[in-house]
Amino acid sequence: MNIRSYVAIGDSLSEGMGDRFFLDHRVGSGWTDRLAHLLATDAADRGDSFEYANIAIRGCKLEDIMEDQVEHAIALRPDLVTILAGSNNFFSNVETVERLERIFRAGLQRLKIAGIHVVVANTINPCHLRFFGPVRPNALRMSRMIDRVAADLGFPVIDVFGMSELEHLEFWHRDMVHFSAIGHAQIANAAAELLDTTARYSPSDYEPSFAADRPLRETVAWFLRDVVPFIDRRLRRTSSGVGIAPKLPALVPWALVPEVEDYLRRELVAV
Repeated sequence: MNIRSYVAIGDSLSEGMGDRFFLDHRVGSGWTDRLAHLLATDAADRGDSFEYANIAIRGCKLEDIMEDQVEHAIALRPDLVTILAGSNNFFSNVETVERLERIFRAGLQRLKIAGIHVVVANTINPCHLRFFGPVRPNALRMSRMIDRVAADLGFPVIDVFGMSELEHLEFWHRDMVHFSAIGHAQIANAAAELLDTTARYSPSDYEPSFAADRPLRETVAWFLRDVVPFIDRRLRRTSSGVGIAPKLPALVPWALVPEVEDYLRRELVAV
């Protein structure tokens, strides 16, 4: 299909945290913005205009995404919506996941009724650090729920959970919960394959490394820098997204600052 407008919804993974330019330039960072870049490239080659909105917010749980963000996306009437949700619900019990399944299904049904093309992503597989081992069964349960609901409604799924590349530390930002630049590119390419775009990002060269390769000092620094604040937020029942506004709340013509535009264009390859 020829996509001329796209809205990304989700949490910090769709907002773009961890990508190369995120701290300086939120727009142009993340797998969703990278996908928008590929879609904009396709549209330009066809002589079409292209508009993009990204209303994903860090810390958002599945219920926030599938209710508030879905309604916002429907109001924008785009051709395409992508959804990556559920990673902030990994600590939910079985009963809560059953409730989340109903919410997830209802949100997808609203998008389907609105006539919007939808691409769903399941959750990350936190297998890249042994520290995350206790969370993995919950992640698997959440991903299976997302796969099941999307299949029932006929929506394609980016199998983030099943990507073996994400076992390698190079695909993760130093906080170990957000994708690195090559991780975001990997997810964008997977989405582009589902949408059959004519361009992809070139594969990055890297030396695969795993949790066992991390020096103890680096692990301790990570725990103090990234894990302790997370635990503190959970104890205070607050979110990292408090006070954060969507980076692109309305559909606007695709445009990037030259630094990011040049960087992304250098990575493009035709397929």
